[in-house]
Amino acid sequence: MSFSQDRFPRATDPASQPGNSASAKGPGDHVRVLVVDDDPSMCKLLRIMLEPKGFEVLEAFSGVRGVVMTKRELPDIVLLDIMLPDIDGFDVCRELKLDPTTKDIPVIFVTAKAGHEHLERGMSLGAQGYITKPFSPEVLFEKLYEITGKGT
Repeated sequence: MSFSQDRFPRATDPASQPGNSASAKGPGDHVRVLVVDDDPSMCKLLRIMLEPKGFEVLEAFSGVRGVVMTKRELPDIVLLDIMLPDIDGFDVCRELKLDPTTKDIPVIFVTAKAGHEHLERGMSLGAQGYITKPFSPEVLFEKLYEITGKGT
């Protein structure tokens, strides 16, 4: 799928935008996590898990909205479902990794797609992690802490 600049506007000055690097966070800084999932209950669950641990949670309920919010908000990490109502998570990840302003934002797939082919495809697109639903909170936090250095 080809993406146009009109459909997904690019951030103009990444240096002036908030937190574009998870590893640059200090001990008291919040890590900003964008959850891209069309299931409001999954977004709520992730918010309930993440906020008490000091993560700031943003939400997008579609793939297109996830791309737009990532480019606008420049979160530190994106938690991305594959099955979305408009464009799938693979296309979202591809678009984020092709854009110079978002290419370094870590993407972790959090999805019910458990097949090895899905894992390989996600990782080949540049994702830093792949977690299958249902998952234990420990698995999610281990991956988040590995990427951010937070909690270590």
